[in-house]
Amino acid sequence: MNSSADQAKFLRIYLQDHLAGATAGAQRAARLAVAEAESPNAATLAGFAADVAVDLQSLMSVMNELGVAPSRLKSAISSVAERVGTLKTNGRLVERSPLSTVIELEAMQMAVRAKHSLWESLQSVVAPLNGTDFDRLISGADEQLAALSSVHADSAPHAFGSSVDTSGAPRDQSRQPNPTPNTPERTQIGHP
Repeated sequence: MNSSADQAKFLRIYLQDHLAGATAGAQRAARLAVAEAESPNAATLAGFAADVAVDLQSLMSVMNELGVAPSRLKSAISSVAERVGTLKTNGRLVERSPLSTVIELEAMQMAVRAKHSLWESLQSVVAPLNGTDFDRLISGADEQLAALSSVHADSAPHAFGSSVDTSGAPRDQSRQPNPTPNTPERTQIGHP
C-alpha cells in the first residue's frame, strides 16, 4: 500500500499534469472560437471557450485549496506543444483548412473527456472543498462534449464531403474483404 506521502505526491503530479493540459486546452479553445467566428457554430464555440476558461479557474482553485502549486515547467511545455501543433499544415498553406477545425474539435473532445474523468476522480478522493460542486463540473463536461459533438457533426461533412458510395455501383472487389470464408463446397446428394 502507498504511504500518505506517496499518495500526496501522486495527487500533486496528477493535478499539475491536468493543469498543464487544461491550460493548453483553454488556449486551443480560444483560438478555435476566434478561427470559427464567422461560422454557423461561432456562438457555440465561443461559449465553449468561455466555459473552458472557467473550468481552468475551478481547477486552479481546487489546487490552491489542496496546497498544490502549478508546475510552471509542465504548463510551459504544454503551451509550447499546443502552439507547435497549430503549425501542422492541413492541406492549405495560406488560409485555414476545414480539416484544422475537425482535428481541433476531436482534440477538444478528448480533452473534455479527460476533464470529465478528472472531476470524477477528485469527487471520489477529495473532501468537499470551499464550495466546489463536482456534480456541476461533471455535468458541465457532459454538456461541453455534447456541444462539441454537434459542431463536429457539422464540420466533418464540410471538410470531407460525402465519400461514401451510395449509388449502388459495384465497388472494386480487390479492395473488399472476402464475404465468405474459404470452405469446401457442399455436394448435393440427390434423393431417389
